[in-house]
Amino acid sequence: MSDVEWHSVALAPIVLVHGTETLIADRAVRRLRTLAKEADPSVAIHDLSGEAAGPGSLTQVASPSLFGEPRFVVVPDLQSAPDALVLEIQDYVKNPEADVTLVLVHRGGNRGKKLLDALKKAGVPRVDARPVKRAGDKQAFVAAEFARAERRIQPEAVAALVDAFGTDLAELAAISRQLIEDTTPDQGRQAARITTQDVHAVTAGRVESTAFAVADAAIAGKEQEALQLLAQAQLAGADPVPIVAAIASKMRSLAKVTAPGAGPRSLGMPDWMLRNLSREARSWTDRSLARALEAVARADHEVKGAGRDPRWSVQRMVMEICRARRAR
Repeated sequence: MSDVEWHSVALAPIVLVHGTETLIADRAVRRLRTLAKEADPSVAIHDLSGEAAGPGSLTQVASPSLFGEPRFVVVPDLQSAPDALVLEIQDYVKNPEADVTLVLVHRGGNRGKKLLDALKKAGVPRVDARPVKRAGDKQAFVAAEFARAERRIQPEAVAALVDAFGTDLAELAAISRQLIEDTTPDQGRQAARITTQDVHAVTAGRVESTAFAVADAAIAGKEQEALQLLAQAQLAGADPVPIVAAIASKMRSLAKVTAPGAGPRSLGMPDWMLRNLSREARSWTDRSLARALEAVARADHEVKGAGRDPRWSVQRMVMEICRARRAR
């Protein structure tokens, strides 16, 4: 079995889409369906789910047609398909029909392992739809979104997008599309590179985006700027817990780059981010980092119920981070 990206998967007698990331799985199926229609507009589309997934359903739709049109068959939830259909697919894998594209979507879990093993042994192309979890992988996802649209974007702008929308890949894709469309130039004009200012324009008011901006200012020792940004977030009604979580994430990343042997592969971050953090880390010592991390830990504890005034806890944390950096 050979892994292929969703955006480059091609028509084949059988294609497996495997993983729980719905966005990637749906894109792969949509691309294959489009390719099938482009190859032959008369293609018959079949969805084997629900009542359509009964015994003998695959044989019925995959058998040679009286009119000779190609067939595109999708099993959208292989992990929960009836046993009869799973057994039928196992037999079909041994001798697939020439004019049929069978797309099997397995959304995770252990059910159907015997069939998955058979597909692997048969060398069926597989689209890996595992969840995208690492920040570096999410940034690569965003960069690819812009590259496919033939648009340029600053690495720092990519990081800002992931900071603000990285918890949901579908939302990250949607905001990337919005940025591309909102910054499309008039005909005849070359598109400018998308910057962090463009990103901030669409993420303004979002808690995660504001919190990371507070963290950047605090890490740089810019106390007044950090407190102003924090005040704006608090006036907008931002909850203290996600603010502390975002700042804690930035501080942990800063601490990681100071560890012996730290590199892009081990840290899961791109080279440019590692360079930026490493440059900032030169203004910190082990002692000052420890003080800042202690302030973050205390604020995290207080905003989750141990403190009387969560807003003050966050403000004090920001001041202590700034002062720890300056004290060194």
